[in-house]
Amino acid sequence: MKYKILVVDDERNICFTLKRFLEDEGYKVFVAEGYWDAMDLLADQVPDLVFADIMLVDGSGMDLLNEINRKKFNCPVVMITGVPTIQTAAEAVRLGAFDYLSKPVRQKDLIRVAATALKHKAVVEEKERLQTNLKAIFKSVQDGIITIDRQFNVIEINQAAQKLCGLTRETTLGRSLESRTESHCEHCINLLKKTIEQKSPNWTRLQTCRRNTSFEQMVSLKATPLINNAGSLSGAVLVIRDETRLVALEKNLKERSAFYNIVGKSEKMQNIYTSIDNLADVRTTVLVTGESGTGKELVGEALHYRSVFSEKPLIKVNCGTIAENLLESELFGHVKGSFSGAITDRTGRFQVANGGTILLDEIGDITPKMQLA
Repeated sequence: MKYKILVVDDERNICFTLKRFLEDEGYKVFVAEGYWDAMDLLADQVPDLVFADIMLVDGSGMDLLNEINRKKFNCPVVMITGVPTIQTAAEAVRLGAFDYLSKPVRQKDLIRVAATALKHKAVVEEKERLQTNLKAIFKSVQDGIITIDRQFNVIEINQAAQKLCGLTRETTLGRSLESRTESHCEHCINLLKKTIEQKSPNWTRLQTCRRNTSFEQMVSLKATPLINNAGSLSGAVLVIRDETRLVALEKNLKERSAFYNIVGKSEKMQNIYTSIDNLADVRTTVLVTGESGTGKELVGEALHYRSVFSEKPLIKVNCGTIAENLLESELFGHVKGSFSGAITDRTGRFQVANGGTILLDEIGDITPKMQLA
């Protein structure tokens, strides 16, 4: 590719000299001997780089720089002046000039700045191309996509995520996802926290989202860490897939192959899924029985996450691993000094689980007296 360079100076000999220097390097060079001459050239074509004298007979290089910025031409502008001062250099850079050269312009400086400016232009164009492609991908993907930085500030959100989550770009971009108070966001936030802490992908097969009170949304969540080439964590991306229609269809046909973290599609498994559906929103005690390893804990988790209390805590207690004399304190807590060794207040597991679910695993291993409590 032969780059096009515009040289603007009201001294003809300087235009000739700079043109010759640049053409020797293989560039295609146009010259303009004033502000309006340059404007006429810019009306017909956009150069890849502009060298402009600050002081022109019919205007200034600063005016030309402002006009190029106003028209959003992606071409670096290098200012040239015969009276170099810190003030003029600072002003040129403030207005968006790429660099600043003082007269007389030496050939090696001219070539060096031209090469650097054109390399910068190529990088900017590649970045813009990638951003355009990424935006097109974000827009076309039907799954919701939200990217965050390490501080949980939202970097990008696509249209599908806005629709699924009831968010808008205006109220979300640049703001912390953790600051949102809606309870239906807790599952997404917790999954992202886990992903950032572990620096590894995490996912949830199915999750009830109760953003819309008129119907339940069933979504699958997957969070992946964003790690750069140096191995540093810069944030995470969350993908939200709406599975509401698929789950409803599988439920009606009794062909569900998975239910939260439970996997299986036999008739007996369909009956279990239906039982969980029926019990999920009933505020009552549920006894789950079965041989060791058959998935009682998974059923307990499904009951919790399927219920309207899924945003509240799920507290698991393995009763078989806690000594009998400590179990009452573990479950119900105690106050300082209530017995020998109670040196501080302790919050019981039932209180921690308030409003949510407490899962008492291996409850059959504790004594009948304790079970009555």
